[in-house]
Amino acid sequence: MIVPEPATDDVPYNDPITRILDPGEQLTVTFSPTQQVTEFILPTLAMSKHPDSSYEAWMDGKRVYGPAPVPPTDIDDLGATFIPARRFSSSLTIYVRNLSDTTTRRYTIQPLGWEVAQ
Repeated sequence: MIVPEPATDDVPYNDPITRILDPGEQLTVTFSPTQQVTEFILPTLAMSKHPDSSYEAWMDGKRVYGPAPVPPTDIDDLGATFIPARRFSSSLTIYVRNLSDTTTRRYTIQPLGWEVAQ
């Protein structure tokens, strides 16, 4: 169960992105609400899990996860990451670092949640 549950008129959000990172490279991605809302609810934040990587998440300028050697949840699991779900109003920024010295990797970041309907 997701806490809180979305209302029937809330707007679902699922906007995955995939990028390839060379050894030592960092990916910075910022997600923002697409509706004219003041609140975004995020129960699940999934990312590709690789060894020798670092994962970090910030919401509205505050760190809510990491830096950590594993993602909040893997994209193959898509389990609830935050119970109760995290909330933000302007931005979700993700930092993923490929700490390998030799291996190029493909990373997918997938925030799953909803925007509160106004």
